Amino acid sequence: MKAIGIPTEAASIYNKALALSNMGNYDLAIEQYMRAVEVFPQFIEAYNNIGELYSRMGNTEKAIQVYSKALSIKKNHKVLLNIGVEYYNVADYTMALQYFNESLLLKKDFLEGNFYTGMTYFNLKNYVSAKKYFEATVAIDAHHLKANYLLAYILYEDKEYLKVIECLKRIEHIADDLMFINRYYGFCYYHLGDYKKAVKFLSAALTNSPKYAQFKAYLESLTYENKLKEIGDIDVKIKELERKIMAEKPNLSEYTRLSMLYIFKGQYKKAEDLLVGVKSKIAR
Repeated sequence: MKAIGIPTEAASIYNKALALSNMGNYDLAIEQYMRAVEVFPQFIEAYNNIGELYSRMGNTEKAIQVYSKALSIKKNHKVLLNIGVEYYNVADYTMALQYFNESLLLKKDFLEGNFYTGMTYFNLKNYVSAKKYFEATVAIDAHHLKANYLLAYILYEDKEYLKVIECLKRIEHIADDLMFINRYYGFCYYHLGDYKKAVKFLSAALTNSPKYAQFKAYLESLTYENKLKEIGDIDVKIKELERKIMAEKPNLSEYTRLSMLYIFKGQYKKAEDLLVGVKSKIAR
């Protein structure tokens, strides 16, 4: 590490501490960081790293003490974020927001500051404010995965379907939840009146489900005779589930199984209608 104003000896000790930290030797790393601040008491970066290590070790109280010490030397947007995260992790959102907002006063385009502020408001169910900060996050990093997921959720609830599609397009190539992507594409296109695309994406959403993959593989592994023996007549099973859904209060797995059977039979429109009918359950 090279920085103006930091003595060479302190920087050398800092780098040793960093190497120990990267090897997972947190106790020795903390000792070395403490040596660095003895040589250079204004070493905010060393204090910040000590706080991060205490946080990783699950010692929230100690982490907050060290971050507070760093802030007493000088306000720093990264340290403000880190102390805010400690309060966020224990659901003290009022204190978390205080620090996150202060970090953004120092650096308006601070990616993590905007994201965590959005997350805090989201957890407080203040979706108007959450939307503002998630939009700021994706303005800085268009492909921020979680910000786009949560922004899509909020925009969908606000019926801003074209904006939801914009979110999905930004992350579809890196998304780790293809069921989410296809599900929201499907519902948006349904509400926009493009039923062909709605069927395509809702069917894809269902096939992205691990349960569907297991079910489909199971069916394909059976001979025709064994299908009849193991699961019975598929048409009969469909009718049984349809009657149950009409007469009782079905659970989500029963809706899912019926949709799988429709798709297995090639009845994609029926599967789409069923999924749209329970979108409030599937979309959350």
